[in-house]
Amino acid sequence: MFCENCGAQIADDAKFCDTCGAQTGTEQTAIQEQQKQNIEAHVDKSISGSVWITVAMLLFSAVIVFLFGFEDELGLLVSITAIAFSVFMCALKWFFEIKNQLRWKKEAEAKALGKDSHVL
Repeated sequence: MFCENCGAQIADDAKFCDTCGAQTGTEQTAIQEQQKQNIEAHVDKSISGSVWITVAMLLFSAVIVFLFGFEDELGLLVSITAIAFSVFMCALKWFFEIKNQLRWKKEAEAKALGKDSHVL
């Protein structure tokens, strides 16, 4: 095996070149794989948080409807407002969730290609 940076011969299991100190392809692949796993774990945590927020907002709506009902005008107004608020907040949360996941994916791809800049 040869170093991609300086062309010196290196051992097959070497993580760095003894001559120039550059990372070998196997070490770069391992680092990229770890970065990918870290991003996937972050996405999983983020999605689970969004699911819990969605469930909480639905429960909030159900409690408001149970307490105020739809019998009189005030109860109807409060119940519909609570439902609309819950739907709006869930949609907003999921919009930003998807937007952030796309950004994380672009950043991961940029890092995999050796670019360390943030992607907006």
